Amino acid sequence: MEYYCIMVLTGDEKNFKDRAIHELKELFPATQFYYFERKLHTKRRGWFLGSLFPGYLFFGVEDFSAEFFFKLRKIKGFCRILPDNQSPLSIQGSALEELKFLIQNGEVLGISKVQFLPGQNVKAISGPLKGYEGSVVMVNKKKKIITVRSLLTKDGKMFDLNYEEAEKTGESN
Repeated sequence: MEYYCIMVLTGDEKNFKDRAIHELKELFPATQFYYFERKLHTKRRGWFLGSLFPGYLFFGVEDFSAEFFFKLRKIKGFCRILPDNQSPLSIQGSALEELKFLIQNGEVLGISKVQFLPGQNVKAISGPLKGYEGSVVMVNKKKKIITVRSLLTKDGKMFDLNYEEAEKTGESN
């Protein structure tokens, strides 16, 4: 199975996923789409689910053929495949490992216990992301949020994750 990332209309990720599954299931039954959400909390909204990668969906396909790509592009809300429609690239290396880790742990990411040191790596020690490691960009202890840089995008897209409990894994810089 090869994995790719596509850009869709922001806010329409779930609907696009449903449309894509419906339209492609007959000709490409093994194809799977993934849309990742995270559990967030704000004083104003309380607990809610927010997109981990707004405007992006991931998919796995057995054979990325011209016919498959033609059908995918015709689905309402499709913007482009990454990095561009003329030369789509499958996800490889450490980015593929990260994607498979996310797939294995489900599309809805809850609250995890993490070990971190700002500027180094974060490691979830319990919860739905147990075992996930990423690069910490920023830590907000007051709000119990860490900003992590993902390997899944070339530009190193960042996302915030809530945490329950944090423990240092080494000395600070």
